[in-house]
Amino acid sequence: MIKTAQAVFYLFFIFLYASCTSAPRMVNYYGYDLPKTEILNICKTILINLDYEIDVFAPETNVIITKMTKIRIGLRRYDYLVYIKITDRVEIHIAGERNIFGRKPESSLGRDGYFKQPQVLMPSSFQKQIFNPIKKGFEKKILD
Repeated sequence: MIKTAQAVFYLFFIFLYASCTSAPRMVNYYGYDLPKTEILNICKTILINLDYEIDVFAPETNVIITKMTKIRIGLRRYDYLVYIKITDRVEIHIAGERNIFGRKPESSLGRDGYFKQPQVLMPSSFQKQIFNPIKKGFEKKILD
């Protein structure tokens, strides 16, 4: 009887722990020792070298925002943008939307079959695919 109660107790806490997990936050932080303007220009060149299009470059507020970029692996499609803010450290954020395919009803002439679900936590595999090249470029520029 006691062993059964202990087993149920452990299974209950394992279930609680497993149900609380989620994808990691879509942000990376880096420290720096250079002036903010130099770091901002380094971040801009890294993004340009990685074929991102810069939408907002604001040196007065130390912010860079890229245009929306599509990423697709398998059947999952996401649109995302990279947001860089320079404070006492470099903050690199990803904002993403998931494209979900839905069948077109007969009455919706002229619309495509996709709709977007904004502010989605992207799976860690997508996040790694985005963050790793930025991280490598950032480390290479800072160490040079």
